[in-house]
Amino acid sequence: MKDFLFEIYTEEMPAKLLNDISKQLKELAERNFSYTNINHGEIQTFSTPRRLVLFVKDVEEKESERVIEIKGPPYKIAYDEKGTPTQVFKKFLESNDLKEDEIIIKEIKDNKYIFGFKKVQGRDAKEILPAIVIESLKNLVFPRGMRWNSSNVVFLRPIRSILALFDNEVINLEYAGIHSSNKSFGFYFDSPLEFICKNTQDYFKKVRERYVILDYKERETLVKKDLEKLASSVEGRVKYENEFLEEVVNLTEFPTPFLCELKLGKFDIPDCIVESVIKDHLKSFPIYSKDLTKVLPFFVGVRNGISDFIENVRKGYEKVAMARLYDGAFFFEEDKKEKLEFRVPKLKDIIFISGLGTLFDKTQRLVKISEYLSEVLELDAKSRDLLKRASLLSKADITTQVVKEFPELQGTMGGIYARIQGEPEEVALAISEQYLPRFSHDEVPKTRLGKYLSIIDKLDTLVLSVGKGFEFTSSKDPLGLRRSALQIVEVVFTLEENVFPISNLINFIIGLDSFTRNIQEILQDVLNLLRERANYLIRSNNISYDSANAVTALPIDLMPTFLDRAKTLEKYSKDEKFKEIVVVHKRIRNILQKTNIESDLVSYDLLLEDAEKELFTVTSESEKLLKEMLKSRDYDAIIHLLYLYVPSVNKFFDKVLVMEKDERIRNNRLAQLMKVLKLFESFAMFSEVVIEK
Repeated sequence: MKDFLFEIYTEEMPAKLLNDISKQLKELAERNFSYTNINHGEIQTFSTPRRLVLFVKDVEEKESERVIEIKGPPYKIAYDEKGTPTQVFKKFLESNDLKEDEIIIKEIKDNKYIFGFKKVQGRDAKEILPAIVIESLKNLVFPRGMRWNSSNVVFLRPIRSILALFDNEVINLEYAGIHSSNKSFGFYFDSPLEFICKNTQDYFKKVRERYVILDYKERETLVKKDLEKLASSVEGRVKYENEFLEEVVNLTEFPTPFLCELKLGKFDIPDCIVESVIKDHLKSFPIYSKDLTKVLPFFVGVRNGISDFIENVRKGYEKVAMARLYDGAFFFEEDKKEKLEFRVPKLKDIIFISGLGTLFDKTQRLVKISEYLSEVLELDAKSRDLLKRASLLSKADITTQVVKEFPELQGTMGGIYARIQGEPEEVALAISEQYLPRFSHDEVPKTRLGKYLSIIDKLDTLVLSVGKGFEFTSSKDPLGLRRSALQIVEVVFTLEENVFPISNLINFIIGLDSFTRNIQEILQDVLNLLRERANYLIRSNNISYDSANAVTALPIDLMPTFLDRAKTLEKYSKDEKFKEIVVVHKRIRNILQKTNIESDLVSYDLLLEDAEKELFTVTSESEKLLKEMLKSRDYDAIIHLLYLYVPSVNKFFDKVLVMEKDERIRNNRLAQLMKVLKLFESFAMFSEVVIEK
């Protein structure tokens, strides 16, 4: 057995994509190895800004011999009536290089066929490995790639070198016009010269000696450890999103964190500008006070390289940061001179999205949508005015110099300017929260008006984009519509309302513009996308797919309660009594699907049997209780109520003939079942739950 090593050395690749590409490469390699008959050990992948590495331990030098089964013609064609082989039989042997003693007869669905069994010699690993690697590379998925030579191959960044070793032997392969070798490169700045690897282990030793840490987790641990240490040295703490940490770590092959100091006393600017300069422009980590409420005049930069001349690097970072802060302070003072409401007309000159009008058009739509939502939700007069005001001013900060210089502060600065200019606090908070959540696991708006503005803003963009025909598949989503839909769902899940008028909002937004597409198709596409994203978000909370399906099949306006309902289903899904609920619900649906009954109006005078009278009474009482439980979101109580309710339904089925010959009695009993069905489905589509046998 030998180890196999493959490395692609490239120009610097996008940091945000590296971990996903590395994961994809591992999965593709595992899949492609499974198509062969070659045994191997653990498959590992590594990535840095300039290299992608595949390492497979203990690869057999040759495939195992295997026997393949070849299906031939039917017996009656392969042999004549006397049992003598026909020409068809002989042709089958000839074309597959088989002998008569390698043939057997098998019966399939009452028909006899001849089958040949052939031993196939295993191929050499050196023959198989190039195909596995190249096929894996071809199937990597990334947002945008580059072409750089006549090979016309598309990859993240231009490939400069390929290393392929099977222990100490070079595996000959070619990809993107580049031939493999046993050569690689060290860290680009400190050890850029080409070096030769004697074998796979020699490679790992030499790249480390040349300041390259291949393992992402090792680089991440190093950065996190030094972040805590450096922050503690100035009585502070660091906080960061995992996505940001991943990006910074993947900007380096050999990370070296270092402490920088700022002279913040010179500036009277919001902390968010300081954070933006440090994080978004320097890809560094702000240091906060112990309670994380205030930015301290320090930050931690991460150098891609060793610590030599780190003092010069520190001074460079500090100089850049101070220059950016001077700009931010100047722009901030200038912006405060003009009120947000006077900036709104300037939005007429800014295109929102090509084909969707200007930001002024969007602002006008948001005002109308906010008025409609206020009416549907029956908000009090003060809340209506506040939501309308927040909608009017929501995009005004885009015209400010600070936001032009620091686009990531859009919304945040709007809230700050609104507060400075004397707008109500509710308006300022709603403006600052409108873009939340900005990324996965980000915080959601905390205020009610902030949630409303966030939802209608994203829903307006989603509906218009779908209506105008923009794509939103999992592999092609230029406007990030799937992400927007997920963000809408995240916010809706936090609403206190049990019912939120999503369907009516979509229809209202559709009515604000003209579309060439069919309106019902637009509505259905948006609803389907929101359901799919809601289902995904529920499953990401460690909830099974069937519980997610059971709640996302409910009316979309119940979305604020989807997650809590799914958690309740998951909690009780293993109970035997719960399984009885599922069985009963499925039985009722199956019966009603075979009929044309739509009404649930039951005539008590037509109830003849005691069991159906009892069910009618119990159903009426349960409906009242269920209504109160749904209102208070007491979902545990609902499940226990249904536990008590199911025996009455089972008794009905045991004692009553539903499909009675008398049409009036039959329809009355079917109407009663429709009433029972609606009671179950007021909480969940229980029939979607899979019962383990």
